[in-house]
Amino acid sequence: MAIHGTFAVGSLVRTRGREWVVLPESTDDMLVLRPLGGTEDEVAGVYLPLELVEPARFALPEPTKRGDAQSCRLLRDAVRLGFRSSAGPFRSFASIAVEPRPYQLVPLLMALKLDPVRLLIADDVGIGKTIEAGLIARELLDRGEATRLAVLCPLSSRSSRQL
Repeated sequence: MAIHGTFAVGSLVRTRGREWVVLPESTDDMLVLRPLGGTEDEVAGVYLPLELVEPARFALPEPTKRGDAQSCRLLRDAVRLGFRSSAGPFRSFASIAVEPRPYQLVPLLMALKLDPVRLLIADDVGIGKTIEAGLIARELLDRGEATRLAVLCPLSSRSSRQL
């Protein structure tokens, strides 16, 4: 994990009256930050010699203050949505309309370790090769690591016999 100044990428900090997540584009004297629960449009740069940045601190929950079921569901949904659009390890998860299964992340993890990315995805029928390829494509585009892609899908042996 890269450390810029005294803050590691992905750490939570407080500045400008709100909490932020440190993004990988940060340098030793300039932090690139996304507000918690914010979008790509709200990313900001903070020049460390000029602005005070401190680690974010959150109060512990009060065990005597219990909420109702509706409040619990609201909190659960907010956390799920917040994590989905936060600065986690995958930038693309904020802009996809599917929830990938854990095994569908394996090709994405493999692809992110390759330079250039050349990967053969060959699973059983109905396992989710299209989702796996889409995850890789979206992540590479969102990171700016790819400007064009080629996805080759040959006919299956069953389809070619029908022709």
